[in-house]
Amino acid sequence: SYFGTQVTIIEGMDRILPNMDREISQNLKMIMKKRGVEIYNNAMVQGLEEDGELTAVHFKQKDEDKTISAQYVLCSVGRGPNTQGLFGDDATPDMERGRILVDEHFQSSIPGVYAIGDCVIGMQLAHTASAQGIVTAEYLAGHEPSIDLAVVPACVYTDPEIASVGLTEADGKARDIPVKVGKCTLFANARTMIAGTGRSFMKVVAHAQTGVLLGAQLMCEHATDMIGQLSQAIANGMTARQLLAAMRPHPTFEEALGEALEE
Repeated sequence: SYFGTQVTIIEGMDRILPNMDREISQNLKMIMKKRGVEIYNNAMVQGLEEDGELTAVHFKQKDEDKTISAQYVLCSVGRGPNTQGLFGDDATPDMERGRILVDEHFQSSIPGVYAIGDCVIGMQLAHTASAQGIVTAEYLAGHEPSIDLAVVPACVYTDPEIASVGLTEADGKARDIPVKVGKCTLFANARTMIAGTGRSFMKVVAHAQTGVLLGAQLMCEHATDMIGQLSQAIANGMTARQLLAAMRPHPTFEEALGEALEE
């Protein structure tokens, strides 16, 4: 039971939050199952039909047909660009599956026509679109970009919150980048004990030889508010040692970040 309501998640991939650090997915699954949430991985919805006042969801998991009836069904398999009818027949830029193709400066195949945000290929995030708009305006004005568009923080507003930026340990290994990981679980963190929050941790990923920060994965209270400083550190090529130069107040969740950096 989640807030008094039975919740079931049907996920097509082999785990929830498949694009994030595997430990985040595993931790969230344990927390949600403890709260009574049913999770079916490697499952694909086949169809829906009315079941009295409920809706029956038919899905297949590992070649086994299953059905769950629910009062509400939320489909959250992503969004598509709303570009249909946006251009005239004689003024349509090159597109791919509804998305406008752009170059490194976000210019489409039509000179002078630029596109950013959800209508182009990339992450569909509001802060990404905003940053792209700023960088495009700077390019048109002849200025160097003031924002590193390669460093994109991602936030998930679960309980506890999740925030990630840059490379995970698995990303580093896949790219043959020598990485070192510092991790701190928040069981002994004073602020966590005061707040009474559940399973939480912070991880930082740095280059094993230079110590330059490459990524961070947070799963804790206020994770979405803390990821900004780590994004800033990655964008500016800072090392873990440089981030440790400033003391962190006690008691705060952020103290755990210092411990992860020390490790």
